[in-house]
Amino acid sequence: MLDLAKWPTIDTTGWDEEAIKKYKNRKLAVEMYIKDSATLKEISSVTSIGGKDITRFVKRCLSVDQFNDLMGFRALNPGLHMKEYERRDLPKSSASNYSGAFELLLETYTDLRQLLYEMTLATRKDSFKATYSAKYIFKKFIEKCRELGIKPSQYPLCTTDKGRRSVERHVKSLKEQHFGNEHLFGETAAMMAKTVGRGEKNYATNFRPFSKVVFDAHKIDLILTIRYTDPNGNVVKKTLKRIWLLAILDAATSSVLGHLLCVKSEYSQMDVLQCIQNAIHPHKPKEFTIKGLQYPSEGSFPSISIPETQWAVWREFWMDNAKANLAKNVVDKLTKTVGCFVNAGPVASPLRRGLIERFFKTLEVNGYHLLPSTTGSNPNDPKRKNAELKALKSEINIEHLEELTEAMLAQYNCEPHSGNSGLSPLKAMQDKIEAGFLPRILPEHRRQELGLMVVSQIVTIQGDLKKGRRPYINYEGAQYRNEVLTQSAGLIRKKLTIYIDLMDVRYLKAFLPNGNELGTLKVVGKWSNTPHSLETRKLINKFLRSEKRKFFLSSDDYVQALTEHLASSKNKGDKNRLAHEQRYQQSQARIEQETVSDDSEKVLEEVLIEEDVVEEVIKQREYINSPLHEHTVSMQVDIDDTFEDGWDEFFKPMSLRRVK
Repeated sequence: MLDLAKWPTIDTTGWDEEAIKKYKNRKLAVEMYIKDSATLKEISSVTSIGGKDITRFVKRCLSVDQFNDLMGFRALNPGLHMKEYERRDLPKSSASNYSGAFELLLETYTDLRQLLYEMTLATRKDSFKATYSAKYIFKKFIEKCRELGIKPSQYPLCTTDKGRRSVERHVKSLKEQHFGNEHLFGETAAMMAKTVGRGEKNYATNFRPFSKVVFDAHKIDLILTIRYTDPNGNVVKKTLKRIWLLAILDAATSSVLGHLLCVKSEYSQMDVLQCIQNAIHPHKPKEFTIKGLQYPSEGSFPSISIPETQWAVWREFWMDNAKANLAKNVVDKLTKTVGCFVNAGPVASPLRRGLIERFFKTLEVNGYHLLPSTTGSNPNDPKRKNAELKALKSEINIEHLEELTEAMLAQYNCEPHSGNSGLSPLKAMQDKIEAGFLPRILPEHRRQELGLMVVSQIVTIQGDLKKGRRPYINYEGAQYRNEVLTQSAGLIRKKLTIYIDLMDVRYLKAFLPNGNELGTLKVVGKWSNTPHSLETRKLINKFLRSEKRKFFLSSDDYVQALTEHLASSKNKGDKNRLAHEQRYQQSQARIEQETVSDDSEKVLEEVLIEEDVVEEVIKQREYINSPLHEHTVSMQVDIDDTFEDGWDEFFKPMSLRRVK
């Protein structure tokens, strides 16, 4: 406190000479007094300031302001009032000076102060948390004055404006002091006031790549089109209004690690898991069909341009408190499978994820808002005029949007970023990795075990020997069996651990309590014909419990019945769901085609190996049966081995999976 070098000072630029001289004399007097370099009489003779004033100035300098900071040399400012004027008596009708009268009135009648506070800040318990205009507050203020027994000859009723200007100044002061109140300026302003501008960060800055990643979902300001065939065989074209972009960014370099486009009304936990999986798996380049779209020559995504980032995983995962993000499956996969910390952050605080919020805005301004079917940035944006008609005319569909998004994200990764001191995200990541900041890489034997879309559950085997019901299990309203289970009556009422692929729940992988594999269980009945996800299964079950029950029961395929229902529905949200189901079926068809191709190659490779073995055995037999060897050796080679479709490698837990 006595270190004068740390005292707050004053900028005298623009002052007149007399004020500057007065301030310098006061400052010199205080400095001489604090340093004890002269007596009061000597200080007074040098500065022409009386001894009592010198001690008074010293006390002012050692006092604190409203923020509990030392006043320092600020207290020597000529004309500065350290204390407000305190009036002792309320003025009467004949008074000519009303200084301090309003503050004394509020101290005398505390109910008036409480009224102004509650009506200005909407704190009354019996109200609807509404704020009022200064004019209405003044009206209630006058009514309260009369209720308290203040006479017309007393202050404030005795004044010309009855204290109106004083009330307005008090209301304005309250609003300035409580600008973080959401009832005054809205939720956004309240959130900003609580989280921004305090001058401190309550979290450490991450420098190492993949130390922290940020996830969020953004509804794209765009209308797409969908073509489908209705139950009458007509080809129909409709619009889709809710398209979500899910993305994961590296906090240290702003690089986009993975993304996912979702055409549903709301994204789900399955979409979050798919986005996480896309960020971990090496990115597969897309073949563009739109003329002019291509990857930048500088690179595209980290896992393509920087080999050291393939199969990299992060240490901390930041997201918001959306319901899909906080789902148990998502949190479990992040903590147990990926092996990272999860930070959901405080509710309604998007500025904690300012990096990805700015990223989405950049994509909108520089990309999506330039398309003809954009809905603009707000309801008054002229770009949204006739957006639906433009969408139907331009016929921009989800495939076009996927290619455009892929090109935009690749371009974003290659453009200079202010957060990287002008370096592009890819360049910043490359430099950090070359400097020795290597990310954590998923071991090779764990990559096939990642299974982010696979969850486990313990179920009880059902069945009844007396009624002749063979063993089976129930899962999400459907029965599952295989040949082994149906012939194992001794397993009834036993527990099974099943592994479910969320993207195709027609098949489950089952394990006994001792860890032995029971095999793949297949769903029976109308669920078995068409691939469907767990999300689709739950949606169909919802319809089976509604008035649509008869429609679905009359169909031989529940999934196809869902498609017919969505195609005939007049609900716009159902068109988004129809588009999602179409994308899903196309995706499953590609996966099955790739699986068949891979299995064919494996079978061919195994057959060739078996043929080589047979030839070697024949040679050995010829050699053994030669005159030099009188004894014989028999060897049986089975070339009719069956090859599974890869489910065991996809479903097995880490502890049971073979290490290649």
